[in-house]
Amino acid sequence: MSRGGEPGAARPGGCARDLPHGGGGALIPLPVLAPFFALILLGWLLGRGPLEPPAAQAGLRAFVLYAALPAFVFRFVAEAEPPPPAALLAPVAYVMASAIAGGAAALLARPGLRRVAFMAAISANLGYIGLPAIAVSPLGADPAAVGAAIAILVLDVLGTLNLGMVMMTKGGLSAGLRALVRAPIAWAMVSALVMRGLGLSLPAPVSRLAVMLSGGAVPGALISLGAALSAGQRGVSLKPLSGVAWALPAKLLLQPAAYVGSALLLGLPAGAVTAGALMAACPVSLGFFLVAVAGGQDMRVAAALCLWSTIAAAPGFALWNAVLG
Repeated sequence: MSRGGEPGAARPGGCARDLPHGGGGALIPLPVLAPFFALILLGWLLGRGPLEPPAAQAGLRAFVLYAALPAFVFRFVAEAEPPPPAALLAPVAYVMASAIAGGAAALLARPGLRRVAFMAAISANLGYIGLPAIAVSPLGADPAAVGAAIAILVLDVLGTLNLGMVMMTKGGLSAGLRALVRAPIAWAMVSALVMRGLGLSLPAPVSRLAVMLSGGAVPGALISLGAALSAGQRGVSLKPLSGVAWALPAKLLLQPAAYVGSALLLGLPAGAVTAGALMAACPVSLGFFLVAVAGGQDMRVAAALCLWSTIAAAPGFALWNAVLG
C-alpha cells in the first residue's frame, strides 16, 4: 500500500522519482529553476493588469494557501522515502547559519531597522520556491535531500514565523501561535507525519483530488508571489534599501555559505547539504512582508527586501550551482 494514496501515484514534482539517486552535482539545474522565475515575472506583469485589484490577488492567494499548497506539502511529506538519520540534523545547521546571517545583517543595519534586517536575512521563501524546486529536481529523488528539506520547512513554519511575530509585531508569540494554528500548511505537515507514523494512506478518490490540487501549487504560488511583489513595490527602486542593504547579501550569500559550513561540520549527507543550501539561498519570503506590515514596520522597506532578493536570487542560484556543482 502506497503511503501517498493509490499505488504508483506520482510524487509532487512529477519525474523526480525517475531520476537517479544521489545528492552530488549541481544544487538545482538552471533549466529547472528558469520556469520558476518566469512564473514570478508573469505574476508581476499580471499584477499590473488583471491581478491588480486586491480582491483578485486575495482569491488566488486563498486558493494557494488553503488548497493547492497544503495538498502539495501533504503529498511531498507523506510520500517521501525515510531519510538517513543524519539528514535530520539539517535544522541544527540551518539555525546556526541563520544566527550568523541574521546577526551580521542586524549589526550592519541602521538603528531602528535592525530587527527587520535580522528577520529578512533568515526568512526564506521555502514554501513557494525552495520545496517545489527540490521536488521537481534530481534532489527530489534523494531521501537525504528530501528529509533535510522537510525538516527545515518544519523549522521555518514552527520557528521562523513565531520569531518574526516576536521581533516585528506587538502581538508577539501569542499572535504567532494563533497564526500557526490557522495555517493550513502546518496542518498538512502534521497530518502527513501522523499518517506516515500510523502506516495509513488516503482513499483513492481523496488521493486523486490531492494530486489535482497539488498540480496548481507551484504555478499558483509563484504567480501569486509575483503579483504581490508588484502590488507591494509600485516602483523598482533601491532607495528603500538604504538602511538594510546588507540584509540581501546576508540572505543570499552568507546564510547558504554558513549552512554549508555548519552542515559539513555536523557530518550531514551530501544531499542534505545541497538541499539545505538551496533552502538558505531562497529569497526573502512573502510571509516576512506580511508580518512586517502587520507589525507596523515600513512597508516600502519590507517590499523592497522581498522584491530585490527575488531578483537577485536567480544569479545567486547560478553562483551556488557553480560552487557546489
